[in-house]
Amino acid sequence: MLFKEKHTSSPLISARRELWFYSVKSVRTLAGILLCFVVLNRFVEGDSSKDELIQKERKRMVSVSNNGDYWLLVQSTSPSFDQNREKNITTQLGQTVYLHCIVNNLGDKAVAWIRRHDLHLLTVGTVTYINDNRFSPVHVENTGDWSLQIKYPQLTDAGLYECQVSSDPKISFFVNLRVLEPKAEILGVHPLYVKTGNSINLTCVISDSPELPVFVFWYHNDRMINYDTERGMISLHKWGNDAAISTLYITDAQLTDSGNYSCGPSNAEATGISVFCLNGENPAAIQRDASTSQAPSRIQWEVWKFILLTVSWMLLR
Repeated sequence: MLFKEKHTSSPLISARRELWFYSVKSVRTLAGILLCFVVLNRFVEGDSSKDELIQKERKRMVSVSNNGDYWLLVQSTSPSFDQNREKNITTQLGQTVYLHCIVNNLGDKAVAWIRRHDLHLLTVGTVTYINDNRFSPVHVENTGDWSLQIKYPQLTDAGLYECQVSSDPKISFFVNLRVLEPKAEILGVHPLYVKTGNSINLTCVISDSPELPVFVFWYHNDRMINYDTERGMISLHKWGNDAAISTLYITDAQLTDSGNYSCGPSNAEATGISVFCLNGENPAAIQRDASTSQAPSRIQWEVWKFILLTVSWMLLR
């Protein structure tokens, strides 16, 4: 009897346990669904406090950029050029020249020099990339000066040169080089006639000469007279940006002062002038005498020419 009661109560207990199990499972499922909704809602809507901070930062950055402070900050930390450096350089033939490029905030970037007319890479940093020892980089440590040195520049070296920084994007600074060839000329009428007792004043202009010549030698015929200071004086000074002037002054001209005078600057070909010191003679008469003295030589040439033609005609017969 007892065994029967125990057997009949077992299905009821199992049913209750099963009902309790499914109830707990349903509650867990519902809780999980609710949790997912909460997380999803937080993800979609976001954290309002964080959103407010982000919006405030965005407004601050927009305000900074509108005021120009942002770009000042960028420029102060990015490579830039000193725009106050000379962009047009003039030198003379054979005079060593430096093209300056001042870079601020270079950091780990490199500076290169490029010749624009043929796009030839000349230097990178302190290394030369052209097989021409006239070109070389010059950098002063702890400064932003990255210069290009050109020794003995030629006329063909004139043109545009680019100083380039390997930033992203690349930035460039351009320098235009002008190479001049100095020329010397003695001003005034050629030849020059001076009465004895007066002074001889010769002016030699060296044009296309940005730098003063190292020296200017004056010659009377084949003798240098720079150190003849008893009656003469020589001066040299700059004239404008691209010229120099040397003057020769001789007092109390004598007949022995006649002859050829030449001006020989260190940076240009020499040039000369003929000077005639007159003792009351008329310059026109001297010119006639000169042409007369040349007449015999012309007559002699005509005679020899006739003789040669006659001999040639006889031989051909």
